[in-house]
Amino acid sequence: MNKMVLAAALLAAPLAARADLGLRGGLEANIATHSNGSTQVLTDNWPLAGDLMLSYWTPGSILSIDAEISRQFFANPPVGQTGGIAWVFRPGIRLSPPVLPIYARAALPINIDSNNPRETVDLRLGVGLTIPLVLFKIYIEADADFPLSSESTANISAFSGYSVWLASGIDFRF
Repeated sequence: MNKMVLAAALLAAPLAARADLGLRGGLEANIATHSNGSTQVLTDNWPLAGDLMLSYWTPGSILSIDAEISRQFFANPPVGQTGGIAWVFRPGIRLSPPVLPIYARAALPINIDSNNPRETVDLRLGVGLTIPLVLFKIYIEADADFPLSSESTANISAFSGYSVWLASGIDFRF
């Protein structure tokens, strides 16, 4: 009986050591946004967002397939605007080299405005740094969003505007 338990433990150890799922949560700040010929910076209205991401890591833990949900809001809303900006869903991928604590990220943020049923789709490109701790990692990430399409704006292109974000939080792998 003891040999069976030992054999089962030895067979299960590699499976337990491989983390397939990840959960990440954090906050991000919109450092700068440029559109329609004007630029807004962080201190204008303090645009912030709370993020929650579920990830599936492929074998080798080099590539992850991500699904992130974010709620963007103003800490100091402009006159005439409520505190909420939008809900954003971001399907994407992360590429992480095996030994280095850095990664690159690409996502397609789908901006779903809570006050307007029209949607926009952006391209998000980012780089990040992870700081491994015992139970989780701390991440710091810089992202740039570029518009791809919009139901409300006909003449939109990837270079018609941009948003720069800085994010940080914790990343768990199960």
